[in-house]
Amino acid sequence: MNFLKSRLTALSLSAATALLPTQALSQTDYTSDFNTIIEAADYQTGIATFSKNTAQNPESNQAKLALGALQFLNALQSLQQDLYKYGAGNTSPNRSLRAFLPIFRVPVAPNPTPEPVTYQKTREMLERFVTQLKEANDTLASISDQPVKLQVDLLKINLDADNSGTVEPYENLANILSSLSRRSPFTLEDDTTTFPITFDLADAKWLQGYSNLLMSVGNFLLAFDYESTYDMTFHSVFGPDATTYGKQLQEKGKAGGPRDLGALATPITFLHSINWTVENPDRLKATRQNLLQVMQLNYETWELIQKETDNDHEWLPNPNQTSPFQTLPVTQQTIDSWLEAVKASEKVLNGEVLIPHMVFDGGINMKSFFDTAESLDLVLFITGPNAVNYIEQGEVWDGDFMRTLSRPLSRNFGAFAVWFN
Repeated sequence: MNFLKSRLTALSLSAATALLPTQALSQTDYTSDFNTIIEAADYQTGIATFSKNTAQNPESNQAKLALGALQFLNALQSLQQDLYKYGAGNTSPNRSLRAFLPIFRVPVAPNPTPEPVTYQKTREMLERFVTQLKEANDTLASISDQPVKLQVDLLKINLDADNSGTVEPYENLANILSSLSRRSPFTLEDDTTTFPITFDLADAKWLQGYSNLLMSVGNFLLAFDYESTYDMTFHSVFGPDATTYGKQLQEKGKAGGPRDLGALATPITFLHSINWTVENPDRLKATRQNLLQVMQLNYETWELIQKETDNDHEWLPNPNQTSPFQTLPVTQQTIDSWLEAVKASEKVLNGEVLIPHMVFDGGINMKSFFDTAESLDLVLFITGPNAVNYIEQGEVWDGDFMRTLSRPLSRNFGAFAVWFN
């Protein structure tokens, strides 16, 4: 079924392209082809097709934006397929733990026949995720400064999490995102049937930024040997068979209830188990570079947005455009405050502003940490012994400053952060 679907999609798209004269390629509108692919969730075929499109039409920003978006969505789908394959949907999620492991928080359906998972397989999963996101980043970075538009109905984006070749309602991206938080400002009304968005040049920068943000999470974990944390806590992600301790807990543990204090044991264990050695220093350095790229792309994104004069189903609006989320209006004060927060974060990443510490004068130079750390013991980092090598004198982050920046965003600061990246 999967093979047949891929072949039919590829043949129809290839035939349509082949019928076009060469001089018409530069004016080709790829919107229909793109939306056909995202609705079918046939991203491998779509990537192959749009790779040919960009090769045949290297001046088309629309083809490049479509390809980068497909590569980004393919990374998300591949991650979901890995999680499904190893049975991440078979256990009730520990919400406290998954807050610390956002990559493993993506919801998937139960798998009646999961494959055995190991620590090494989780590393391979992360490596695939980062590699695929880098492909999206590289494609999006190749887009020129010429205008581009790509119309998308967000409610038609699907992810074939179980790799069955067919898309079920629960595999719709909107349903997946809303299941992460029922009280989110992004939750749609039940009668919403369409959510059209016209992605433009600014949104291409935004998507590139999000690729780097997610890469930073993967690179950070891959920088360390986190096997001890896997052994003690990943039964909460993949079920009791994932670890020896998970099997022991299933045999000897208490039956938990909604108010069971035992639910706190796993997140506490997770935090206490972070005594990791650096296995790949280049990954740790790459984490910082990913985050700095997020900051730079934020500047570029909002510079473009504030120059826009249209109002065409915007994803990220300026104050004169309509926000796609009624509860999150974007004012000039919103934009200015967000960019100040970005600037402050950039200074922290560059070691120009230090993070305060509970026992030391001065503060932690995070650039020094990312560039030179050999280990991370979370408890000792907080109490001092594991942080002392990064302590310097200089300007220290002022909590009141951050509160001043976030005040214009009110209690929705977290929602704006997720939206804006």
